[in-house]
This record gives sequence, C-alpha cells and structure tokens, in this order.
Amino acid sequence: MGMLALSGIIFLFIHYLPSTPLRSRAIAAIGESAYLGIYSVVSLFIFIWWANSFNNTPGYAPLWFYPDWWPWVKAALLLFAAVLFVGSLSSPNPSVPKGGTLLERADIGEGIFAITRHPGMWAFAIWALAHLISQPNARGFWFFGLFALTALGGAWLQDRRKRQELGANWARFEEKTSFLPFVAAAQGRAKLSLSKIGWWRIGVAILIWAAILHLHVWLFGASPLPGLAG
Repeated sequence: MGMLALSGIIFLFIHYLPSTPLRSRAIAAIGESAYLGIYSVVSLFIFIWWANSFNNTPGYAPLWFYPDWWPWVKAALLLFAAVLFVGSLSSPNPSVPKGGTLLERADIGEGIFAITRHPGMWAFAIWALAHLISQPNARGFWFFGLFALTALGGAWLQDRRKRQELGANWARFEEKTSFLPFVAAAQGRAKLSLSKIGWWRIGVAILIWAAILHLHVWLFGASPLPGLAG
C-alpha cells in the first residue's frame, strides 16, 4: 500500500506544478516545447508506476458497500464521461497549451463547453469517482480517489493560472461557462445544444463506451455489468 500511496501523491504533485512559478521558470530555461515534452514523459512514467502499484496491491476489507443497481448508474455516468472526453479532444479548446487565441472566437464556450469549461478534466474525474465507489477500500482511494483529486484540483488551478496569463479574455470565457457541469446552463449563461456538441462526437463516444464495456473483462479482468462476461 505504501508504494501505491507514494506514487499517487507524486502523480498528484507533478500535476499541480504547472500552476506554480516553476512552470514559467522551466519554460524560460528550456522553451515551452521541451518543457511540455519532458513533462509528458515524466507524467507517463509516473502513471505507469502508479498503475502497476495499484495492480500489485491487494484490495483489503471494504470500507463501504454499494447497492445492486450501482453498476448500471456507473455505466450511464461513464457514457457521459465519454461524451465529455471525446468533445474535449475534438473541439477547439482554449485550455490547451497555446490555445489562448481561441478565446477570440465568437462561438467559444458553446458545444461541449456549455456543459463545463473543463470537459476533459471532468471526464477523468467522473471516471475516477465512479470507479472509486466500486472499489470501496484504501486501494481504491489511493488510486481512483487521488486521480479525481488530481483532475479537479488541476482544473481549478488551471483556471487561476489562465486568469493570470490571459486576463480579460479568460474572464469572458468564465462568464459564459461554469466549472461545475450544467451550472452555467441552469443559470442561463450557456445554452445546451446536442447539435453544437456534435452528433458525430456523441456517436464516437457511444462506440468507445460500448467497446470498453464489452472488452472490460478481457482488458481488466472484471465484468462492469451483471451478466456481461465479455
């Protein structure tokens, strides 16, 4: 358990670093492209270490129990997460490196961003929290719990950094969107539209979601739904 906790804390730590002055100093020293390349490689290696630690850690006694209907709710949440994930990757995203110029677009904040301005981070967080409920032990917390904390904490810190870097442009983006899913739409600051999200994106998300459901036993050794043997 110690190695799992250590690797998870390090993964969390390095994903909070970009919101500290160390990021700007590193970019000034080696350039943004080199910084992003090194950061990505280091993150990948630490994640592999973390995932291997998770796989080699026993489950121990459960800390809570979930109802029989939970796997079905979990599957629905993961479909929503898949839509957020596909939408974040395939839509013009001002959160990505060098994406600040996209804030000048009149339609920025529409589509997937009408749900949340951090669709990718929320996709990871929903995936992690849903799996945490299904892994009711310390092993689940040190992997899925920290993963959710990394995603949501990183998104919150990213907002703070983007306000400093992009000023009024990011402020306007925040006015049209929300951190929490659906809040801007509920307040009338954003308008949800499946057509603007893109029906093809929703279709791709459904295909990915269905494929993972049916391959889950083969990939991860566990059935995600009752009676689904792979």
